[in-house]
Amino acid sequence: MECEEDFCQVKSKYDPTGRTIYQRACEKLGIVPASYFVRHMVEPNVMMSHHGLGPLGIRAMALALLYNTKVTNLSIRDNGIGEEGGQIVAKLLRENYFIVELDMSENQLGRNAVVEIAVTLKENNTLTKLGLAGNSLDDKDAEIICQSLLVNNSLTHLDLSSNKLSNKACEYFAKVLDESITLLELDLSWNHIQFQGGQILAKGLQGNVKLRSLNLAWNGLTSEGAKAIAVALVENATLQVLDLSSNRISDTGAFKIARYLENNCSLEVVRLAKNNIENNGACAILNSITKNGDSRLKKIDLTGVIVKNEFNLIVEELKTIREIEIITDEMPEARKKEDEPDPGTLLRNYIAKENVLIVDLFRKLDRDGSMQVSVKEFAEGLQKSNVGLTQFELDKIIDMLDADKDGEIDYSEFVCIQSEWKSQEKGARKISKEISK
Repeated sequence: MECEEDFCQVKSKYDPTGRTIYQRACEKLGIVPASYFVRHMVEPNVMMSHHGLGPLGIRAMALALLYNTKVTNLSIRDNGIGEEGGQIVAKLLRENYFIVELDMSENQLGRNAVVEIAVTLKENNTLTKLGLAGNSLDDKDAEIICQSLLVNNSLTHLDLSSNKLSNKACEYFAKVLDESITLLELDLSWNHIQFQGGQILAKGLQGNVKLRSLNLAWNGLTSEGAKAIAVALVENATLQVLDLSSNRISDTGAFKIARYLENNCSLEVVRLAKNNIENNGACAILNSITKNGDSRLKKIDLTGVIVKNEFNLIVEELKTIREIEIITDEMPEARKKEDEPDPGTLLRNYIAKENVLIVDLFRKLDRDGSMQVSVKEFAEGLQKSNVGLTQFELDKIIDMLDADKDGEIDYSEFVCIQSEWKSQEKGARKISKEISK
């Protein structure tokens, strides 16, 4: 690590916390020491999320952690450390073997940092948990990471959610799933994985003997991808938690999942929230659990399904034979189809009420100025803006805007709404003029 030579004179005075080195490093780098780090560097858990460290701040911390034997769990989430900072932390873990849990999420790490992380994973045999969520990692980054995972024998938890991984990345993860004997939890939620990717992952899942939790929520698996994952559950006897929420899965997919749940004896939690599953699909899933006397399911999340009395009767029967938590929405009051608000109209009314342009709303949601907004950013942005949309209505808008189903809403897709509105207004004015003649 660079700058280490500048502080070699303090090595002779052994300090298991590295506090002295940290303070001198900050002085030399011209930065203010993070008081939180100074206070907590004697404890096993150091949660330094959202502290604005930047590359210099993390450099000073890393110099201290070279000699620190106290910290075992380090979170530097959302600190803007960038590619340079990511490289520094990766190199640190080739010398510090006390840190076993590390969260580097939301730091825009960059390719060079990923390369260094991969080298570290090949050498470090104590790191068990690694968080790399929200770093805009792509398929090439996935390939680099997966190559190192094939030789790593310590990592058990890997979080790669909220990145830009697509179907190609699934080829690399499928190989890891097929060969890894250590990975217990894998989070690939909020990426750009479509049904082809789900089919590829399923092949790796079939031969896996270690994974306990797989999170694929908020992708685009659809019913075809869900079917492939469900088929893999016949061969897989170790997976305990499966999250397929918000994947545009319909009753067709639910029927396939139900079919294979009849014979699965390992799953304990299944999340299918916010899909396009209706009452029939939900009933099929519950019936499959009833039929499987060896089922270990303790929780199933069907939030978003409009259930009917038939479903409630099955729930009552199921709870008489086993202890299980079934999560659904409250039954809404029935309303006529013509009374259902059009999501586009609700969004339009909100924009008119707040007196903003649709372009301004897009820019507000587009935090990194990339002219693209992820489905996650779009959903969270509108929810925080109090537009008044239910989750179902929000999903309908997302389906309309994300026309190519790649998990990204770009500027052109967004402003097309405004063009449609203008066309509607012109049509309405033309009809009005004709009526008034």
